[in-house]
Amino acid sequence: MKALFAMFALALWTQAVVAAQVPTRVEMEVSVEVKGMTVGAGRDVFEHDGKTYSVNTEAHTVGVARLLKKVDERRESRGLVTDQGLRPLSFHQTRTGKPPNAAQFDWAKGELTMDEGGDIEKVPLLPGTLDQATLAYAFIFMEPPKSDTFKVKGDRREEAAGLRTRVRRARTHRDGSRQAGHIAFPQVLVGDDKRGFEFWLSLEHHRLPVRIRIIEKDGTAFDSTVSKITYPAR
Repeated sequence: MKALFAMFALALWTQAVVAAQVPTRVEMEVSVEVKGMTVGAGRDVFEHDGKTYSVNTEAHTVGVARLLKKVDERRESRGLVTDQGLRPLSFHQTRTGKPPNAAQFDWAKGELTMDEGGDIEKVPLLPGTLDQATLAYAFIFMEPPKSDTFKVKGDRREEAAGLRTRVRRARTHRDGSRQAGHIAFPQVLVGDDKRGFEFWLSLEHHRLPVRIRIIEKDGTAFDSTVSKITYPAR
């Protein structure tokens, strides 16, 4: 697909985490920055019942950024909690000024249907495929890989170019009382495309993503940092 509407297929799965050890509902408030300036705010809600899960994210421009350009974005992913981790069934994304994106995961047929504003494409559904909303939460239910790198497959453009993405997990480090693991998807798309995706996991909060960086085609980096995490009862 043309946009950063990427599906990631982790080629190396690690030991699963028992679902009962994971909070059934997580709410996170997020601040979005570009070059150190706050341009947006958002809210993530992750829920599961041990069998199914959902990820709902909302983000919007704030302050001067909203006066210059009003942008609202929503993403929703729903799927199953399995012995191998999260398995998405559907994904939907809407953003001001852009066509809606959607994906349907037919695991029985091994088929992934991607819809970008009515441009529909069906491709083989590789084992371990995750949508972008689910990807950052995958390691709540899976132990991070022990090795420095592991392979993933990205979207159709990468496959067509014969490229294979590598995800590099930096060494765990301490920031005061906080520990975090860093996972990055290097920029390997063709031409001048600079898109990328990185996230930082908090080891003190069930490996939840406490920071996410999305790099757009022109190289602009949006850093989303969690300012508050709560575990309300369902």
